[in-house]
Amino acid sequence: MKPYKYFLPVFTLVLIIVNLWVMINLDEMVNRWVRFASMLMFFLLFISPLYFNKRGLLIFVLLLISDGLLINYENPVFNALIFITRAAIFLALIQIVLVRLRELQTNLFQKIVFSIAIGLNIFLLYTLVGMVPPDQSYTFFDVLFYFYGVSVIMCVSAAVSFSNRFANKASIFFLGAVLSLVLSDLTYFIAFNLGFSEFFLVDRVFNIVGIALLLQFMFLERLENKDIRNHLEERSA
Repeated sequence: MKPYKYFLPVFTLVLIIVNLWVMINLDEMVNRWVRFASMLMFFLLFISPLYFNKRGLLIFVLLLISDGLLINYENPVFNALIFITRAAIFLALIQIVLVRLRELQTNLFQKIVFSIAIGLNIFLLYTLVGMVPPDQSYTFFDVLFYFYGVSVIMCVSAAVSFSNRFANKASIFFLGAVLSLVLSDLTYFIAFNLGFSEFFLVDRVFNIVGIALLLQFMFLERLENKDIRNHLEERSA
């Protein structure tokens, strides 16, 4: 695996540079197609023998669909589908670590702190919904936004718990991937809905980094599963 050690970091850096150059120098439609093309390259990399993990297939398919829908973000139908797809991505991420989180033991104090954090984040969602300009809202927008927001909160909570419980490379990459994807969505919201266009650049960097970290997590998970299978085969031999 050593020849591939630096491939993903270099690949990610090149994609970031290309995307930022396109965003600065070309028009919005080209920019969105380049984002989709970047995600397509990540997807093709994921389905290669080096990175493929069947548990992550749904996530990468949804990420690809999401960036495809983003090309027509202003269309209310596509916008609604993006919210649903992004929520599904975060719920699918929870599913990956859910089995191991069931073993997690928490005390009353931790449950109280967790509940307070959930409440504060829901209040933040309410504040963000109120900041959306009326001309960018549509029927069921609030419902979809809350559904998406709660999915994000649950996923971040799961990622933090997973990282604290196992504290290994895989859990750190998973946490980094989740936080990067959340920050990508947040900065896109700020750029599009609040009019701070500079945040589109930040969104793109977080998006690419998040997918790269997720890909590395899948790689580590694949190695771990392979080691477990080899160990079981040795014991049964």
